[in-house]
Amino acid sequence: MRDDPMRRRMETALGRLEARAEAPRVLALSAGDRARLGSVIERARAQLLGPSEPVLTVALAGSTGAGKSTLINGLAGHVIAEVSEIRPTTRHLQVYHHRGDDLGTLTEELASEAVFVAHDRPELRLKMLVDSPDLDSFVIRNRATTKALLKRAGLVLYVFSPERYLEERTWTVLRQETSFSACAAVLNKVDRVGSRDELEQITADLRERFASLGLDDIRIFRVCARAHVPGPDGTLPDLAPVVDDMVALRAFIERELQASEIARLLRAQRGQVVTHLRAEVDRLAPELTAAKLDEVVQIAAMRAERAAARLSSTLADPLAAAEAELAPLVTLRRHERFWGPFRIWLATTDFLGFGLTNLVRRILGRKTDDGSGAIERILGRGGATAIEDLIRAEAFALQDLLFTRGLPIERWREIVAATTGTRVISEVAAEIETHFDVTASHDDEFRRKVVWAASTLGNVVPSAFVVIALFAMLRDVLTSGSAGLTLLWQLMVIVILFFLVLQGVVGAVLPGGARWTGLGAGARAVQKVIARAINGWVAAYRADLLSDVADLREPLDILESALAEDREAAILSLPQAAR
Repeated sequence: MRDDPMRRRMETALGRLEARAEAPRVLALSAGDRARLGSVIERARAQLLGPSEPVLTVALAGSTGAGKSTLINGLAGHVIAEVSEIRPTTRHLQVYHHRGDDLGTLTEELASEAVFVAHDRPELRLKMLVDSPDLDSFVIRNRATTKALLKRAGLVLYVFSPERYLEERTWTVLRQETSFSACAAVLNKVDRVGSRDELEQITADLRERFASLGLDDIRIFRVCARAHVPGPDGTLPDLAPVVDDMVALRAFIERELQASEIARLLRAQRGQVVTHLRAEVDRLAPELTAAKLDEVVQIAAMRAERAAARLSSTLADPLAAAEAELAPLVTLRRHERFWGPFRIWLATTDFLGFGLTNLVRRILGRKTDDGSGAIERILGRGGATAIEDLIRAEAFALQDLLFTRGLPIERWREIVAATTGTRVISEVAAEIETHFDVTASHDDEFRRKVVWAASTLGNVVPSAFVVIALFAMLRDVLTSGSAGLTLLWQLMVIVILFFLVLQGVVGAVLPGGARWTGLGAGARAVQKVIARAINGWVAAYRADLLSDVADLREPLDILESALAEDREAAILSLPQAAR
């Protein structure tokens, strides 16, 4: 992975994946799930964000007494790792590497405790041999060191001895690790095998075990590593094993593993790591999650409609009382549009019909009053308990639905806890008031013409009567008569009758109160608020869960895309005949 932008993309993707694994919004990940996913992410980070130069880490892993240290000494041609009968001998990593190779495949923690032995052998360029502590060690730190190394290794040589090649503790680790890295098996200490038949049986047993792990074609080298380690005097031990594949093992490491093969192994390993990471994510966040959520959304919408209908029926009386309290608002707001004498007349009749303006404002719960909210008080007195019971019932019903669909419910409890009966009452009251306010404020061309015509008539007709009355009174003054005063009272009666008729006509053309707003404003408010609450629960839950799933799945798409680009670039770099 030499492309820095590609590396940054993968690093960002892994960071996003890791962050969501550590702190999911909705997904309920157990401590074991988080540890397992974290381990896979760590492995992916080790393989995908390693050094740009393709240095192959060849790890020697095996059980206690398998002869790993002796084997690395034999491959090196001299003693670089301590060998002893005391177990465990290897407590730290022993790294045999070329001086010019990048050691970045080892983490800082591993490198800080490793013993490095440099060499100048060109046949081992870009290959770093690492001896590791025992896989079956009872020392936790030793096992952790070896497992951390296996996360970094591109090729693992699993080393066995004839005495302990079926040790279950070793095979338990192999079942977890063999699917991630290329591997080969080394049966060491074949000089201790009594006959060729016994050796063939051990080999067959190993091949059968590896076949059960899906590695039918694994290469098995049978060696006597001790025969290739010179003693203090520089001479080799006089051993004559039945079979010794040390030459073949050296040829495999030194000649077969060239730069192109190393790059291929590393690419294959990266692909396997990402495949395993996707399998782990699929286990924790199945693809059916979105379909299950869609089903929950549909069911929740139906439940919300039924719940609102039940609540509207239960709160029929409080809702009717609330509507009755607000009905004067429509008439008052309608009358505010008129002007002139007719507006004065309407204000007078409103005062007589609806009481003091401050009383109306107090009913509406305006900011200018004590803020108590009359509509909320009316609904609260009549239905606080019913609303609270309905909210809890719907929350538990949908929680059970999520549980039966295999979806986590911890986050659901947090979401629904924010919805209380008091909050619902407040929202219903606000919806009712808003409905009346908007409806009363509604205007159109026809209404404007009616207002203009009525106001004009209310201005012209009384003005004409006033002129007539003034003329009559002036005549009385000039003639010393009294007919003008009688006429004045008659005209006043006529004006009052005129205003009554005009008000009746306007009322017929522009109805007020419930006739203006229509019936069922309270029921519609309940429907809207309950639907908003229940659908809001599901929407918030759905958004958080899908966000979790996206944060786990989208990084995988980025990683797979980056690997595909890397493979394509590798193919294009080959000669035409080799493609």
